[in-house]
Amino acid sequence: MKLFSIILILINFCNASLLKPLDGSTLNQIHILFEWEQVADNSFYILDVSENPNDIDGDCIICDQYVSESLIYIEKNLIQWNKTYYWKVIAYDNNGGNVTLGPFSFITNSPIANTTTNSFDVNIQDGLTIFGSFFDYYSAVIDDSGREIWNSGDSDLIFYNTDKYGRFFGAEYIGNNAENNYPGIKFSFENGIEWQEPGENFIHHDIFQLPNGNYLGLGTSNQEGPIPLGDWTPLFQALGFQADGETIEFDWLGDKIIEWDAETKEEVWTWDVFDYFDMNDYDILGGIWFEAYNTQRFDWTHANAIWFDEQESAIYLSSRHLSRITKLNYPSGEIIWNLGREFGSGDIDCGNDIGFSFQHSVAKLNNGNILTFDNGNLSTEYLDQDVKTSRSIEIGINEFENGCEASLEWEYVLPEELYGYLSGNTQKLENGNYLSTTIGGGGTSIEVDEFGDIMWQANYNLSLPDGLVYRAMKIPGMFPIAYSVIFPQLNNNGALDLNGSDSLEMIVLNNGDYTQKLNYEITMIDAQNIMINFIPEHHPLQNKNYMFEINNINPDFVINNYAGTLELDSKQRNYLSFVNDGMLNILNPKTPNDFEISKVYPNPFNPSTNFNVQLNDNININISVYDINGKKIENIFSGFLFKGNYEFKWDGSEFPSGIYFLNLKSNKHLISQKVQLIK
Repeated sequence: MKLFSIILILINFCNASLLKPLDGSTLNQIHILFEWEQVADNSFYILDVSENPNDIDGDCIICDQYVSESLIYIEKNLIQWNKTYYWKVIAYDNNGGNVTLGPFSFITNSPIANTTTNSFDVNIQDGLTIFGSFFDYYSAVIDDSGREIWNSGDSDLIFYNTDKYGRFFGAEYIGNNAENNYPGIKFSFENGIEWQEPGENFIHHDIFQLPNGNYLGLGTSNQEGPIPLGDWTPLFQALGFQADGETIEFDWLGDKIIEWDAETKEEVWTWDVFDYFDMNDYDILGGIWFEAYNTQRFDWTHANAIWFDEQESAIYLSSRHLSRITKLNYPSGEIIWNLGREFGSGDIDCGNDIGFSFQHSVAKLNNGNILTFDNGNLSTEYLDQDVKTSRSIEIGINEFENGCEASLEWEYVLPEELYGYLSGNTQKLENGNYLSTTIGGGGTSIEVDEFGDIMWQANYNLSLPDGLVYRAMKIPGMFPIAYSVIFPQLNNNGALDLNGSDSLEMIVLNNGDYTQKLNYEITMIDAQNIMINFIPEHHPLQNKNYMFEINNINPDFVINNYAGTLELDSKQRNYLSFVNDGMLNILNPKTPNDFEISKVYPNPFNPSTNFNVQLNDNININISVYDINGKKIENIFSGFLFKGNYEFKWDGSEFPSGIYFLNLKSNKHLISQKVQLIK
């Protein structure tokens, strides 16, 4: 068998370096992921972190941290706010030699929350708590002791929800002068806003990502309607309205469920309450018509939460001002059932004995039950109570051919002093406990067991009108995806040398806080290249670490598709693992490259850098720049050139500081150089 090597694009193994945190970066977190590139013939790595740039080894915070078979280390205890840190990694090879990577530096920003906590029992859910605050517009993460781990910094981000895959969603406040001032977003702790809805609709309460990759959120819709007869009638008649319950003369504000294409942000599916709900159904007791007198529009449904069930292809919708939860089919939009208070239309299928009112969250549990936070604005009327109280309730739904029945399976009645007339949510935790969040008590989250005994409590110390807690959820940790991808066959020349074998070994280690099922496929491109495509499947697994062998690699490319387990999010991946499109270039060492590239100079640089390309033949060549996430950001040159030496320059003045890759490609070969822009 011929000897050949496999070179990964966008990777320069010969000059391995530190990757995260970026040199000179400012971080809004104190759980820190340290990441570095693989060094050839490595045995183990030693990590050192210090506040003293002149003595990282001796005056260290993290001292001689031993790391074996990984390219990642996560520190969760020793880093503090408002500090500058310096770090380096020493790689030791199997022969006793070593090479030092770094040093680099990073700064931790300031905490912004004011949270206190109490633990009452050891049976609390492990992990962290993330919460979002309205009106002062920030989000933060705390541990069980109340220690602030992350915050949104200068960004006005309000946390809405997260899913089991560690994707975070919310809204960005963009100013009172904006017509649509709360666009829905997907964000991450490391990268900030990763996706934002187009802002053509006022998104006000919920957004998440569908299994097809698109985004589902709430927007508004409007329609003229009557002003029904009630105690408010004289007020509207004094303004000149007929207010007779029949005349179409007043603006009703409703809601739409909107699906946006992830790439184009076009609306590809909508569901409007005006098409499916009866306008004879409206709140009478909650004062909404009196509010309409002041605002000159009737806030009819006030949808505030949605949940998508992939197995049933169904959407659950919470309509706060109707005290109603609706299950509807996706994509037909057909209503399967309505649960809640019965009004004029009689469109309630599951009964109204549960008595929730003005609820603020909805989720379908694994047991098929529905979980919601009952704000209880009308609890004195609906539940015949002397005082208003809020509840976390779990509702069983028995569906049958011509309807359904609802039953109260579990409830936790919050103390009277924690009554929350708006916002809040309930989360079922992995250990069986429940997390209830309310604006009561200045913003409070309470973890209780199934018997209602308090295990843990957090007080956010917020107060209206300056701030209120919107929702809070417990999460496993700060790093949903943190993978090391190691190639045992890496040699000192920066190649993956098969040395006569027909197998490529790849070790994948998940150092993150979530376990995920991952998938890869191998596809032959042409006589020189194969493609490894990583396909997220988003299902938890018990095992976190895997070793794969990609077999039958030979000059004739007898390659089949192989399924493994690997998910690499485009913004959260180890950069040794197939940055950009995952293409592997197969080279026969006896065949010289048709071009060569000099070292980039200067490097690091600001704002421009230079490099020479030696063409050994008359060829077509493409020179492009990729960011550290594998996204192509600029094309420097593309076209035919004659044999000879050429000088090129890249001006990075329009781009932020960070690590970039110069990618040079001909019809036969790929070569990359890593550069660092510092401003």
